[in-house]
Amino acid sequence: MSLIRLATPSSVVRSPAPTNPTIVAYYQRFAPYLVLVIGIGFRLFHFFYNRSLFIDELYLNISLIKLNFWELATQALAYEQKAPIGYLWAVKLCVLLFGKGEKALRLFSLFCGISALFAFIPVARFYLKTWGVILAVGVLALSWATIYHSVEAKQYSVELLATVLGLLLYTRYHNATRLLPLLLWGLAGGLLLWFSFSLIFVLAGIGSAVSLKVIFERNWKRFFTYLIPFSLWLFSFSLLYMLFLSKYHQSGWLIDFFDKAYDAFMPLRLTSFAQVIWFLKKPYNILYHPLGLLLHLDENIDSSSVKFILKLGWLEGVFIVFGMIMLFRSDKLNFFILFLPILITFLASAFKFYPIFDRFILFLAPPIILFLAFGAEKVIELFSLRYKAALLVVFLLASPALANSAHHVFYPDTFVKLSNSTEREGIFYINKNFKEGDVVYVFWNMRHAYDYYKEAYGLKYTAIRGSYVKSISTSPEDYLRKLSPDFENFKGKKRLWYIYNTNNKDDIGEYVGQPAWYSKDGYTAPLSVEQELVKIGDKIFRYRLYKQHIILYDLKK
Repeated sequence: MSLIRLATPSSVVRSPAPTNPTIVAYYQRFAPYLVLVIGIGFRLFHFFYNRSLFIDELYLNISLIKLNFWELATQALAYEQKAPIGYLWAVKLCVLLFGKGEKALRLFSLFCGISALFAFIPVARFYLKTWGVILAVGVLALSWATIYHSVEAKQYSVELLATVLGLLLYTRYHNATRLLPLLLWGLAGGLLLWFSFSLIFVLAGIGSAVSLKVIFERNWKRFFTYLIPFSLWLFSFSLLYMLFLSKYHQSGWLIDFFDKAYDAFMPLRLTSFAQVIWFLKKPYNILYHPLGLLLHLDENIDSSSVKFILKLGWLEGVFIVFGMIMLFRSDKLNFFILFLPILITFLASAFKFYPIFDRFILFLAPPIILFLAFGAEKVIELFSLRYKAALLVVFLLASPALANSAHHVFYPDTFVKLSNSTEREGIFYINKNFKEGDVVYVFWNMRHAYDYYKEAYGLKYTAIRGSYVKSISTSPEDYLRKLSPDFENFKGKKRLWYIYNTNNKDDIGEYVGQPAWYSKDGYTAPLSVEQELVKIGDKIFRYRLYKQHIILYDLKK
């Protein structure tokens, strides 16, 4: 502060931009905390906006509100869900303290999402200088993807925090030679694995980079000291595998789903043009999710080339690649600390152990963001950009993240559309308008939503859960015949509420597109049921929310 007071008022008045080095340094140091506050504000807004749980959240959290701590550790979760036991127990504690509602289920994710921002500042300062720190923290804080997962009742925000903490531990302890710091490094990393399965890729990358460096230097004493934390990580992961991961059955249907629906596995051999394009398409998709750096305010633009330019992905990609090159040239160890976790994850994908798909690679966002920021920092240095020009570079690279997230705050429905999460609104609409003598029929692809909201909120109606008979039916006609016993339950009722979703065609555990008749173009099973129900009642009302449909019938006597 004493240096600031030495700046003469006249110099400040003459220059509208804060070009005084002391003032510039002050603003640069303050800026990361400013964007951090904005990022926290965005997260809190969406947390209290409290959108409906979407399908994947519902699948997981049905078990979290029904099972106790011991059952979560020893029993298979409903709908073949998998999550680290540390995450499950943390969320269960929130449920016991605050109830079974959505905010209680999302509270731990919110805590981890905000904590990741604070923990990322010292990591960014280890790798970057002032402008780079501002950009890196700004992107992590303002990205719509990191905001979204911070208010999602799933484990991905925890995985993001685990990566940041894994990098933070490296910055703190990689030069340690005494036993205690090395033990702390090992114990902390080992503990984090119980909250994040994906952290194993990060720790494997860090361990490999550090070990290879000292091996090439023939520094065997240093190598054996590093074995202390690395052995603790390996022991922790082995214990985790023995107690939990080994009990997860290989899900062939899930591999098939990610392969067919999202092309989520890296090709091992290039035998087609589509496989070559994969290596361009996937990095570009990563700019959208998990980085949140593609400007998506171009709904009214028809030209694909204009959209490509305006999304600014090409610019972000250039800076990321440039940052990787420059960091490799200047500091190979720290380059590989960031790069090897990415490489190992992609190699795991090639062997179909792990998908390269938006939320599953959120944990890779921090190292990629650091590459981006390092590239920007080097451009500023190489061209000796002054305050205004440097600020313009940082703002230009962070502007897609800021614009997207601000848009979601001003138009919250656009945030809801990211997951088409309107199940609560449909279930509650029926609950509000349900009358004595009504009956509710829930198609099979809405059962998870009904089960959660019935358990969490005590709905005043008990629905008839649609039978799941598609796998034993041979045709649309046979399908309706096998559902006819469900319809017998409507007898004696005055009105029928029918609710279904057109987005979900395949149940958990099913291979995509099976049976073929069910997935045939032009056929929509819940719509065929809707038309069949006209035989027993007259449609008097229809309500639609995105992919969700609610139809009210006046049953014929």
